[in-house]
Amino acid sequence: MSIFTKIFNTKRMIQIQYFPYRLNFKYPFRLSHTERTGTDNVYVLLTSGEYSAWGEAVFIPYYSETLETFNHLVSNLKLPENTDNIVQYIQNLKNLFPHSNFCIAAIDIALHNLRTQITGQTISKQYQLSGQPKDTSFTIGISTENEMESKLFENSDMSYFKLKVSQQEIERIINTFTKLSNKPFTIDANQGFTDRNEALNWSYKLADKGVWYMEQPFHKDDFESHTWLKARSPIPIIADESFQTFSDLEKIEKSFNGVNLKVMKCGGISEGVACLKRVQELGLKSIIGCMSESSVVIDASMQIASLADWVDLDGNLLITNDHFKTKKTNEELIRLIKL
Repeated sequence: MSIFTKIFNTKRMIQIQYFPYRLNFKYPFRLSHTERTGTDNVYVLLTSGEYSAWGEAVFIPYYSETLETFNHLVSNLKLPENTDNIVQYIQNLKNLFPHSNFCIAAIDIALHNLRTQITGQTISKQYQLSGQPKDTSFTIGISTENEMESKLFENSDMSYFKLKVSQQEIERIINTFTKLSNKPFTIDANQGFTDRNEALNWSYKLADKGVWYMEQPFHKDDFESHTWLKARSPIPIIADESFQTFSDLEKIEKSFNGVNLKVMKCGGISEGVACLKRVQELGLKSIIGCMSESSVVIDASMQIASLADWVDLDGNLLITNDHFKTKKTNEELIRLIKL
């Protein structure tokens, strides 16, 4: 992919630049339905006078948004004059670009980070939340025994793990993990089950092992099977692919015990906070998760993690070229992104 920069709205108080990039994984990332070695993304830099801040969007191949989607949004973008009302501004963007939540999330995160620079208030303080950090799980994609052993060794300091499984591979994966580690773990099937009774049987086996939840066992549109399983499972059944934005919560409540909230999918921090608060009101469980983004998204998401029951913000731990892990000047970051 060619690297380029565009600058818009140079006469406005807030200016924008953006930089396409490619994040590379430490290991091939295998799910029940796909395998990836990296993720295309775009970094956004907003500047207002002496202040500046970054945002990020990723482009997952099984979602519809791409760099072209982002080009279209930015080419038609009217930035706000200040960061005083981010929530309303982002809602207006969603009305104008209803199928661009990943791209809007990059703007949303950059605006929240810019507000932090201007006001000195962290994102958690902007929403009057506890800024106390929470432990994150570490995700292990579908792996061979040798691959899993390497991942566990390299991440031995993690407090618990998330195992990606499929109906065909779940027994092998769990047996391999429990042979290698006595750490707690959770399960994410990524729509990998087709047999209801098989999923139910595994929910009981997982409960016996102390597993906290099973994530998205069936196809995202198969609410009937999820409703059936929810009524019988001894552990919570969590929606991931079936849950995208706030408007999905009404149908989620009947079929799932909780949701995996990702700021990419819902369109940023502002809607993420609204979703997690509504989830609490509905008496549902929640995970705050990620989509293999770098520290730009992970750090912002962690700021609202106090609203979630579990944290799965390990995207920056899965990639090899996260230039935002340590503090750098904007000039250094731009140079590294353009290499």
